Amino acid sequence: MSIKSGLTALLIAMPLLAQAGIREELALLEAAKTTAPAHDAAMTASAIPAPAPVNLMSLPDGRQANMKDYAVVLFMQAHCQYSAKFDPLLKGWADQHDIRVYPYTLDGGGDGSFPTPMIPRKTDPNSPIADEIVTFFGNGLPIATPTAFVVNVNTLKAYPLTQGVMEIPTLESRMASLIQADLDNVDPKSLPPMPASAQVTPQ
Repeated sequence: MSIKSGLTALLIAMPLLAQAGIREELALLEAAKTTAPAHDAAMTASAIPAPAPVNLMSLPDGRQANMKDYAVVLFMQAHCQYSAKFDPLLKGWADQHDIRVYPYTLDGGGDGSFPTPMIPRKTDPNSPIADEIVTFFGNGLPIATPTAFVVNVNTLKAYPLTQGVMEIPTLESRMASLIQADLDNVDPKSLPPMPASAQVTPQ
């Protein structure tokens, strides 16, 4: 099972989707990445590799966060010049730090960094807007690309990370601040707005 085919909507503090179902899907995604083929089932305990080391991020207040508890959800478009500029930066940084990125396309296409992104879906065919769009942009954030959110994969709280092209040092600093806010149970709505960027493609 691929990450692309398994992940649907992540909840952004809006009771629009069932949290239990999303948690189960995230659990299935993680299990699929570590499930061994049947012919490996006979491996002895001594042959099983040690768990991967914990991936820690230093926060502004000196604490450290386990990045396995967080992921980035990205909204992009194949025909967005700013996605084409930002996506390689995000992917390179995320790969370097082993941070999961779940890309969604708003125009049905991918790019060189995320060639097979997920397509937002409607659980209600009569709804004018796909579930993931409502979930992430339903708080009034303009629908535009690139837009990224940091999501706590255990609680499904989502925090706006960037809208528009953001340089990686700034993005990394903002992500650390958002994770710190998440650890302190700060309401995402009470956080200061994202830095403004003109490098976006509106919908």
